[in-house]
Amino acid sequence: MRGCVRRSRTVLAAAVAIAAALPAGAAPQRVVSMNLCSDQLAMMLAAPGQLVSVSSLAQDSRLSPMADEAAAYVPNSGRAEEIYLMRPDLVIAGTYTPPATLSMLRRLGIRVETPPPAEDFDAIRTEITRMGTLLGREEAARDLLARFDADLAQARVPLDRGRAMTSSSSGRPTGPASRAARRSWATRPLPPQRR
Repeated sequence: MRGCVRRSRTVLAAAVAIAAALPAGAAPQRVVSMNLCSDQLAMMLAAPGQLVSVSSLAQDSRLSPMADEAAAYVPNSGRAEEIYLMRPDLVIAGTYTPPATLSMLRRLGIRVETPPPAEDFDAIRTEITRMGTLLGREEAARDLLARFDADLAQARVPLDRGRAMTSSSSGRPTGPASRAARRSWATRPLPPQRR
């Protein structure tokens, strides 16, 4: 038991010494993301080789629009022991990451950031900027914001959507003015309710 405690203290002291040796404000070199939303932003903004792991969810094409890109990274399942062995100098977690995991990583001297979920366009812009700052990639974040704003402006341009016609399985037109609708029970008033 004492040997285990000594080893834990030695590991913790080494981690703190390594963190203290880094220049203040230096961009992290080994980043691990534990959250699907953070995975997406980190993959878009990280310098080559800076991001070493993303959550396993990022590689699931049913959940992640960047699953192909995520395949280039080591997946993690969000366990503190697993992440510690990756030797990160920054871990990006989510607000729903278990507190015990966050606490253990912090006790081991690892910097942990937990950005809040972005639930509207302003929050997305804030999180892009925050991720750029965390990664020391402010210019990349500004470029991504410019593309985001341009895409958003384009999406707001009204389009002439034209008209659509619906048809039944037999190919006949349907709709409130169609011949089929005039004969349909769906357009007739319901009979009065009996009491």
